[in-house]
Amino acid sequence: MAELALNEKAAKALVISENEAEIQALDENKENDSVLSEIEAGVSALNENVEKAAVSDEHVNVTKDQTLKENTYITFKVGNELYGIDVSYVDTIIQLPAITRVPAAPSYFAGIINLRGEIIPVMSLNRRFNGVEDTFSSKSSIIVLDMGDDRLMGVIIDDVREVVAFDDRDLEGSSPFISKEASFISGIAKKEDDLIAILDIATLLG
Repeated sequence: MAELALNEKAAKALVISENEAEIQALDENKENDSVLSEIEAGVSALNENVEKAAVSDEHVNVTKDQTLKENTYITFKVGNELYGIDVSYVDTIIQLPAITRVPAAPSYFAGIINLRGEIIPVMSLNRRFNGVEDTFSSKSSIIVLDMGDDRLMGVIIDDVREVVAFDDRDLEGSSPFISKEASFISGIAKKEDDLIAILDIATLLG
């Protein structure tokens, strides 16, 4: 009988130990889930802020005391040059997908892509500006521009940089050193040591 009692005590102790382990594991899982939830919430909030910055069609609010208008641009590289596009034109930015070539198209017309079931024409800015073929890398992307009237156009860029804001005081006229794409440039902005050529989208895609 004593041996049976000991076995029962051992069994109960084992069950208690297993239950405690399960409770501890559940607590750890809850803690991990809580951390993951916080991370996911932070990422979601960040994505919302980025999307608002990237696709908003509203200018930054200007108070009555301000005399300068401030506009927001997304900057990117084509070749060795840095360019900017007013974010009011930006629908989305996607990694470079498969592009279907179209026969007898202009040399700077890269082809078409399928985005969300919609066929979108794509222009190569490298060919348009520099007359050279694109050299694709992991940073190559397509900025999909909203031209209004349900018209979208994609432009191939080499590297997305950042979203920046400039006011009227920061923008200067097109530089005389820019010749090939001068007609597509609405102004030049300076950020630290970088010169950013602001593209005139209506002229570029018109």
